[in-house]
Amino acid sequence: MKKTVKCCYGVSSKVNDFDHVFMIDYDNIELEDVLHHVKVIQKEYKLSDMYIIRSTHGFNVISLDMLFPSLIYNIGIDIRSPADRNFFKYGFKRGYYVLRFDKDKELVGIVTNKSNIYKKSLAHKKFLEWFFNIIIRPDNYDENDKIDIIQYPSNKNGFHLVDKEIPPYLVTGC
Repeated sequence: MKKTVKCCYGVSSKVNDFDHVFMIDYDNIELEDVLHHVKVIQKEYKLSDMYIIRSTHGFNVISLDMLFPSLIYNIGIDIRSPADRNFFKYGFKRGYYVLRFDKDKELVGIVTNKSNIYKKSLAHKKFLEWFFNIIIRPDNYDENDKIDIIQYPSNKNGFHLVDKEIPPYLVTGC
């Protein structure tokens, strides 16, 4: 059965089979609290530049540093973290994290740090440069320039109507 569903598009954290860029989602949190938390984790984990992005219901943060998904999960669910716990729970369970991107996203700042401990994602760098029309300084990047764009059902801002074939076991009331 074909059905029209609302779908959004997001960028996956996945870089390769082992590494992911650091992403975090804050819902209904003030910018001041986001900045405080970002500076704490940046210092504690020696993360490089953190890109602060305003969205309709809060903020997202991306660092181009490539980390293990379990470390991203542990940072996000730490007792001191004001981040959306579901973002980390569902992302870790499916094997990657996703941040939705649409016209409501605005780069509001970059918390800089010249840390060079981790290799960085060239693909995510290119995406941020394209999406926000910025230039990110050269650094310790991998050679991969492919990024996964994820389509997923959602009523959030930026949805598009998409005709999808729905398997019979998902159709209710028919």
